[in-house]
Amino acid sequence: MSRLLRADFVRMFKSRIFWAGVLFMAGFAGFAVFTRWSDMKAVLGYYCFADDILFVGEMYVGMVISVFMGIFVAVEYSSGTIRNKHIIGHSRTAMYLSNLVICSVASVIMNLAFIAVVLASSAIGIIGELSISHSKAFFLILVSTFSVIALTAIFLFVYMLITGRIAGFAATIMCLFMLFTASSINYRLSAKEYIEPYSITVVDENGEEQEVEQPLTKNPKYLTGTKKKVFLFLHDTLPMDQILQIVRTKTCDVDFIVSSLVITIVVTGVGIFIFRKKDLK
Repeated sequence: MSRLLRADFVRMFKSRIFWAGVLFMAGFAGFAVFTRWSDMKAVLGYYCFADDILFVGEMYVGMVISVFMGIFVAVEYSSGTIRNKHIIGHSRTAMYLSNLVICSVASVIMNLAFIAVVLASSAIGIIGELSISHSKAFFLILVSTFSVIALTAIFLFVYMLITGRIAGFAATIMCLFMLFTASSINYRLSAKEYIEPYSITVVDENGEEQEVEQPLTKNPKYLTGTKKKVFLFLHDTLPMDQILQIVRTKTCDVDFIVSSLVITIVVTGVGIFIFRKKDLK
């Protein structure tokens, strides 16, 4: 296992797609900083705290991860490397776990590249300082790291079990689906219980406009009971939902880490079980 990890780490650090991902996330962070800096200069009274954009990159790092893994893992199949590893004595479990470790490290580095640029920009005064304590910022970074690793485990499950171009397509669709699901769950949970009174303009049969007052009404999209509990559970459990909460509200707890670990372990366990039966052509 150690020899396998060393070889895979060497291959990762020599990979152009890995460094392209790191540079993309760093460049994306620079663009975000520049945009907020421009707004601070243009809008009187506007001030951007570092934590306003510190975790924004995590909403997009999933796409970068899926592209990196699509090339890094898929090339093992296309070149016959994964079959050769098995022939020389490496177990399928070791190969799967090695890829999980390597891809997780790569994902975390890409995510930290974004965070490092934002913090460096804050340190030299381009944008504001943190509005939250350093300990809370560190905890949020730690929690988000586990969320990113859980995402990596999910993508690896796809790439290790599906060969060919369809794997990349499936991973991309999965990433977009998770982002859409997270946004939908957040939208439903943020719905208010009542719709505030409002007025609309209608045209009567004589062609005259009239203001019609709409009373306070119950919001049909407001969640209650068991349904709300299910939505809350998913919102605190799914990796992309956790990231969305960190980005928008800068709130999380230790349960997020536990959920990410459970997802990583379960998905990896199922992946290894299926991969051990897969025909390595």
